[in-house]
Amino acid sequence: MAAVKGSKQHQMVVVPYRPLYKVAIFCVFLVFMATFSWLTYEFGMSQGIALKVAVVKERDEIRQQLDEARSSIQRMRGEIAELKLGGEVDSIATEEVRQSVEALQAQIALLEEEIIFYKGVMVPNVGDKGLRIERLDMLKTVAPNRFKYKLLLTQVVDKHEYVEGGVFINLRGLEGQNEKEFKLSDLDSGKQEGIRYRFKYFQNIDGELTLPQGFEPTQIMIVAQPSGRNAQLLERKFDWHLTGG
Repeated sequence: MAAVKGSKQHQMVVVPYRPLYKVAIFCVFLVFMATFSWLTYEFGMSQGIALKVAVVKERDEIRQQLDEARSSIQRMRGEIAELKLGGEVDSIATEEVRQSVEALQAQIALLEEEIIFYKGVMVPNVGDKGLRIERLDMLKTVAPNRFKYKLLLTQVVDKHEYVEGGVFINLRGLEGQNEKEFKLSDLDSGKQEGIRYRFKYFQNIDGELTLPQGFEPTQIMIVAQPSGRNAQLLERKFDWHLTGG
């Protein structure tokens, strides 16, 4: 055959026609892919099972550690509660002992004071004898403007005889910017203006008074007027001071 000028010529190869060969090659490829997939699956399964076993083991270890930690926390909480309870009991016992000691000391001081007082009344050895305005105590109550008062009158003499007369009590203070004075009878409806007394050794005059709103007491004036022709007026001032309550 004559060649055509100007066109490129390709060499041709003639091979035998074998259709079964291609099928065999394809089957071998399928077997190879199946084997490879099976090996990959088995390897993945073995690795997954090993990982799962490791994870389960680690989980079990963590659970055990968590249980141990919870047990330790519970035990420590119990120990802390016992320590706190013991500390509270010790604190309460210490406070009770302290209060008991303070109460006993206060009682001893009060008894010693009363002994001195009775000795002074029964066996006088002071130069200032006669009727005495001995003491005035003012105490709080639950009401803000209400107070208890206790006035003690004594008679210091060599020969005790009855003394009698009247006591006048006035409260002085400030109501706003103005000075104000109230009689005890204005503040205590149970008392008259002149409180009568009669005793040989001593007498307590007590009661409760209510202060008017806005009144700030500063001083208490007490006047004792004994009965008799030659009796002398006795006066004493006390600053407003709460002695208890």
